[in-house]
Amino acid sequence: MNLVNFRDLGGVKTKEGKVIKPNRLLRSGELVQLDEEGKKVLAQHQLTKVIDLRSEDELEKRPDDALHTIDYQWIDIMKDVKENASMDALLQAGELEAVDRHMKQIYTNLVMNEGAQKGYRQYFEQLLATETGGVLFHCFAGKDRTGMAAVYALELLGISRDAIYQDYLQTNIQRAKPNESMFAELAKQGATKQQIAGVKIAMEVSASYLDHAYQLIKTKYGSMQEYAKEALLLSTQDQKDLQALYLD
Repeated sequence: MNLVNFRDLGGVKTKEGKVIKPNRLLRSGELVQLDEEGKKVLAQHQLTKVIDLRSEDELEKRPDDALHTIDYQWIDIMKDVKENASMDALLQAGELEAVDRHMKQIYTNLVMNEGAQKGYRQYFEQLLATETGGVLFHCFAGKDRTGMAAVYALELLGISRDAIYQDYLQTNIQRAKPNESMFAELAKQGATKQQIAGVKIAMEVSASYLDHAYQLIKTKYGSMQEYAKEALLLSTQDQKDLQALYLD
């Protein structure tokens, strides 16, 4: 199956003992040239809506498959961010520490950039507007833009911090084989071991990046609840509605 980094967040327990409904919140990497098994998996999860968090350039080069009867929504989370996160930029970054700093800056932007905050607000509007069926949100690799989308949703649904980190880090398991194929192809194209090591950092997730995001929120807003209200403009009623829609 070439549906990469896919998982259903259904069954994850809240701190109060409720669970996320199955076949409601789905996350993955890009939905490009899916094989029949991948399409079958999406159908089994009752997919009704796709929220694509990629850039316009990514969409033009690798558009999502046109899936029958699916409501497709595009939200360019990084539209107002100037830093270049392309593969060429990562290969040119050189020192591994530079790649690490680059990744932390991405998370700074995902949390603090006003355009990103607006995009995540639109993401929640789509979640709140979907009363039935599976909602799948994704970016290219399904790890950073998608990772923070999952973090925000899980936080507002009352999931424990430990469970949120567990889901976040699951990406390193899910992307292991696709990443190895990518690294092998880069080696064939002449990339050095140092460059590939840098790309490896960028194509995996690290608890330190999520730590960084949480620290930014704590320092600026005090708590995730305040961040949701002030930055994402989600009211207390919005959060209650989200829980009613997605929790059993």
